Amino acid sequence: MIEYKIRYTRDDMPEDYVGRATKWAHSASDAVNLLLQKKPHKNGTCVFKRGGMGKILSVTEVTTNLPREDI
Repeated sequence: MIEYKIRYTRDDMPEDYVGRATKWAHSASDAVNLLLQKKPHKNGTCVFKRGGMGKILSVTEVTTNLPREDI
């Protein structure tokens, strides 16, 4: 398993808020799915497991620090 750092915004927080989470998963899309109730919408918005809407800004593999675009 690989460690991923996920940066995201939330609609119910101040405009300049950027949340961060670290998840262990087999792929970047699996790591994002651990935060969300279902897959992100086509326009980029998503619903988080703990409620609220927002947008995923980036997913970075921690061991290599390379951005992952395969979500």
